[in-house]
Amino acid sequence: MPRVLPVTTTLSLALMNHPLFLGILGDGWPTRRFRRAVAPCASDCWTCPGRCARRIGAWVCFRSVMPQPEGGLALATQTIIITGSTQGLGLGYAREFRRRGHQVIVSGRDSARVQSAIARLAAECPGSEARIAGTVCDVSQLSSVQALWDFGVSRFGRIDIWLNNAGFARTGVQFADNTVGEIESMVRSNVIGSINAAQVAIAGFKRQGGGTLYLTLGGGGATGRVVPGMTVYSTTKRAVKYLANCLVKEREDERDESILIGTISPGINITEGMIREMRALPSERRAKALKQLSFIGEHVETTTPWIVERILADKKQGHDITWLTTGRMAGRALSMLFGSRRDVLSRYSFEA
Repeated sequence: MPRVLPVTTTLSLALMNHPLFLGILGDGWPTRRFRRAVAPCASDCWTCPGRCARRIGAWVCFRSVMPQPEGGLALATQTIIITGSTQGLGLGYAREFRRRGHQVIVSGRDSARVQSAIARLAAECPGSEARIAGTVCDVSQLSSVQALWDFGVSRFGRIDIWLNNAGFARTGVQFADNTVGEIESMVRSNVIGSINAAQVAIAGFKRQGGGTLYLTLGGGGATGRVVPGMTVYSTTKRAVKYLANCLVKEREDERDESILIGTISPGINITEGMIREMRALPSERRAKALKQLSFIGEHVETTTPWIVERILADKKQGHDITWLTTGRMAGRALSMLFGSRRDVLSRYSFEA
């Protein structure tokens, strides 16, 4: 006979993954504690409806009085270097840090785009020109990464956070269809670039007495999940995950709490690069990809405030900031099942 769950338990399990619930509570330890509270006990019994109802109320009340990571949580002005920040996700990070009063250094391989990004940020935050800077940087070249660090220190005195966002992706194609140039670009930007950034940032943090390094994951690389059409890209991100794990272990072995290492899995953001990739796909494959994107895709202005708040609140070694969690996905599916319509594509043009 199939097991029938009590109504309150069923509602609790649905609620904990609903987008509204996640929007209020986020996906930090209170939410994880809440999930454990409403999960079945070790004996696999589901006879705890009263417990579920009580703990829903308890955790909602608890969260309502907890200090929240609003923009003013990090009281001191911090200086943040963001690689690959002339457009897309990187520029979104820069915008959110700047809105919170921090000093931002943008970078990219093209000088004109760097200057354009600086101008855009300054225009969006009048009077903040002195707290925005930028320079050219190719993360695949160690000397260029070192020059970026030196530029930031000369401009603002120290670097508090290094967010390694620069990367290259060619997705949506079978492994054999990747060109040699595409493969080399992904390895240089994603793997060598992350190694270079880690070397420069950690050495600099040691000299100045501390700092935080964030490396960017994605494409299934963080979990080892196989994602069709992302073989090379996900392989490079798997390497970045291993790099991050090793760096965390080094810090723990040295008992060094002054330098923090973290990772960011920002989800699937609709950026200029993604639009360009979509347009390059054959029409049939593009239609299939857009159907998936309509479910998992996000606007940059949706994910970046959430991620930046967690970066600023981070005080934990090995902190992993993940946007597209299993809970968020389940909540989204449940919401759509009950008729909620999701439109993240209409503002963009994906036609070749």
